[in-house]
Amino acid sequence: MVKKRISNYLLFVTTLTLVAVLVITKTVVVIHDRHDEKLLYAMHSKVEYYAKRCYLEERCMGPVTLETLYENDYIKEEVVNPITKEVVNHNLQINYENEKVVINW
Repeated sequence: MVKKRISNYLLFVTTLTLVAVLVITKTVVVIHDRHDEKLLYAMHSKVEYYAKRCYLEERCMGPVTLETLYENDYIKEEVVNPITKEVVNHNLQINYENEKVVINW
């Protein structure tokens, strides 16, 4: 009976490969999550900017909706969630309190 032995080289290469796969996978997940956060931030910033502009130009008073921003031509295209690709609800409540835009996402 002949016993097969695993060489140190094979163990080293296997371990190194597994570590590399784990590091690459973790890095890709982190980069993907950051990208999603930046996409959502861009969408939120766009809505906040146009809502604040509407309030400062005094064309919007009290709580408004996303539909109001469409009607007043502040936002030309429908706001789409960049991750789910779904259109954001037109009845989204937007308030301007203490010089800050508050959106009820």
